[in-house]
Parts: sequence; C-alpha cells; structure tokens
Amino acid sequence: MRYSARSILALDVSPFGRSLSLIPATRALRASFPQAYLGVAAHIGTCEVLQAQRLVDMAIPLGVVKLPATGPDAIKRGWTIMRQARGYSFELILDFSPRLETQLISRIVLGVPVLSPGRLPGAIGRLFEFGGVRPGGSSALTDYSSVLRQLNVEIQDERIEVLTPSEEDEMFEKRLYSSGSRGGEMVVLLYAANPESSRGWPVAAFGEIATRLANNFSARIVIADEPYDNALTRSLGGWLPSGAIKLVQPRASEVFAAIARATVVITDEAVIAQIASELSTPAIEIRDSLTTMRSSPSHRIVTGSSRGRVSVQEVFDVACEMIQENRSRSLFQRS
Repeated sequence: MRYSARSILALDVSPFGRSLSLIPATRALRASFPQAYLGVAAHIGTCEVLQAQRLVDMAIPLGVVKLPATGPDAIKRGWTIMRQARGYSFELILDFSPRLETQLISRIVLGVPVLSPGRLPGAIGRLFEFGGVRPGGSSALTDYSSVLRQLNVEIQDERIEVLTPSEEDEMFEKRLYSSGSRGGEMVVLLYAANPESSRGWPVAAFGEIATRLANNFSARIVIADEPYDNALTRSLGGWLPSGAIKLVQPRASEVFAAIARATVVITDEAVIAQIASELSTPAIEIRDSLTTMRSSPSHRIVTGSSRGRVSVQEVFDVACEMIQENRSRSLFQRS
C-alpha cells in the first residue's frame, strides 16, 4: 500500500530513554517527507527535545511513561491522545510501541491507517520480551527502523545529537557554585533508568557508589531524575553524601547540561550513556548480558547476568581507572 504521508502522527508510549530513538527516526522522516505535517505523542521529556530541535510541528506530551504502561495511567494517556489528535487530520499513524489502547484509538476512534513494528507472533514474541530481548534485532532502533522501512525510509544517522543551550549550561554552573563548588573538582552524575524496577541497578548501589566517590575523590555528586520525575532522588533519600546536588523533576535540557558538565556519568540507561559519549563525557553503563548496543571509546560497560548482579566494587574500580586516565591526560595536555 502506498501512503501519501502528508500528515503523520508518530506515537510512542515508552519510557524516556527508549523514546529518545524518536529523534533519529523523526530526523529521517523529515529528510524523506520535508513537506509533511509531523506530530508526535510521547514522553513529556522526549516531546520537549523534539520541539527544541524543531523536528515536529506539534506535540502531545504523555507525561512520565513507565513500564508496564497499563491501568489508570494507560487510560489517561489514551484519552489524551484521542482528545488532542482528533483536532488534526492525520492521514497516517506510526505506532512505535503498540499497545491495546493505542491500536484501538488509532484504528477505531481515529480511523487512520497504522504502521507498527514487525514482531514475532503470539507466545514466541512475548517469551522473548519477558526475557528482556527485543525481537527482530539487537539495536534499540530496531522497532523504529521496522516501522520506517514500511515507508521506504532508512535511519542513516543513529546519533541522538542533543543540544545544550548556553543558558542551561550557565544555570547548571550556578547550581554547582551555590552547592559550594569553587571549580576544579570532579563532578559525577548518577542517572537511573527506572529506580523502581527490579531490572535496574539497585538504588542502594547508586547511594554507595556516590558515597565512595565523594569520600575517595572529593567528587561533587549530582543525582539526576528522569525528566519530570522524582523517583531516583526520592528513593535515595539519606543515602547521599553531603553537598550532593539533586536535579528533581528536571527538564530534559537540564539533564543534558549536567551530562555535558560532568567528569563521569554512571547510569544503567544505555541511551544516557550514548548521549554522554556524544557530548564527550566519559560514561560507565551498568548493563545486563542481554543488551547488545554499541559503545564508544569513552563509554565503558560493566556487565552482569542482570544489572542487580553488578557489584559496587566493579563499578568503583572502572570509575577509578577512568578518573586516573582523565587526570593523566590533563597533566599531559598541560605539560
């Protein structure tokens, strides 16, 4: 079937990290359909980024999306999509993370043709997903590429390419100064994909690594919540060393400015580690053995059979190596 693609709604009910793949996806759409009216319905932080980069004409923020995306939150999101999308004459919907409510709204309520990822059928696909494997390939962009190929669109550039406005950089520097920083100290940013999930690195481990780096290297610890959420800072509570900076319910641009300023980023979110690498900030990613995304030379990976099995000592040892490498490089550059 041939689609005119004069007006397209990109629909993605998935968490912030995964939904950032909409950036290279919409970039590819823009290149292929420069005259099309392009809307997006996604995590509120992702909508912020897409609008800041002027990749979409309109956005429907779906709030903070967590998995499993079911229950009252799913109903609320479905109502938001239906109410706002009905005001536009979309001819095609790209459902990058199809769920029952998104398929019903798209096909029945809006009555619009829908393209979804090619998935393994029935119980086989669910078995893979239960084990943490996304069927159809190892890249985080697999589902996005699967949808776009149905429009003969290819993602040529997988980079996120976030922008950090100078005013955000200045605001973060002021935040450092007000916390007692006078320059020259290490800044370690901690970011958890979903601290309430058993699949992530434990909150206690984030607290312990923060304390050890602060005590051993006098590092300034920055705890960044997922954009517009407060789960990590709320969960850590009293685990944090004195002087730690909490980015509570931050804008996406605040998180990116903190990543750009950090000496090291420690995270269990692959896309945040990718962004750090793109911003030339060394990153340590805590990863399970099923994840197979690529990394860069400044992006170190600590792997366990699950993220919960990665010890604080393993992460601390890698952090020490990276800090030593950075200090040696700085001394060489000054000599």
